[in-house]
Amino acid sequence: MRKLFVLIAALGLITASCGGGDDAGAGSCDAVADDAISAFQTVITELDSMTLDELSALGDEDPQVIVDMEQKIESLQTQADDLGCSESEMQELLNARVGDLTSEGMFGELMIDELEAGDFFE
Repeated sequence: MRKLFVLIAALGLITASCGGGDDAGAGSCDAVADDAISAFQTVITELDSMTLDELSALGDEDPQVIVDMEQKIESLQTQADDLGCSESEMQELLNARVGDLTSEGMFGELMIDELEAGDFFE
């Protein structure tokens, strides 16, 4: 469970930085939000493929998908800032898209439930 909270914290950093993806050609805040949701889906899919034993075996080490996500944060913030996307605008766009996320497993479902129920992007 600790890894799930680490993941949620990493995703929170992305939304705090106004969201986004690593597609430098995204020309609108909508495209940045689409890229962010795509990145969330990647993390959810990766977590869904891991068993509790696999997560436990990592110990204090984060899953590679978390490491990758953390490495994207700086570029995501720059992209959103360059586009002039406000935090409130990104929150609205991400909240509108969170229903597009899908999961095949317990960890992903837990994350999606948390995102939907907790107004995570606000």
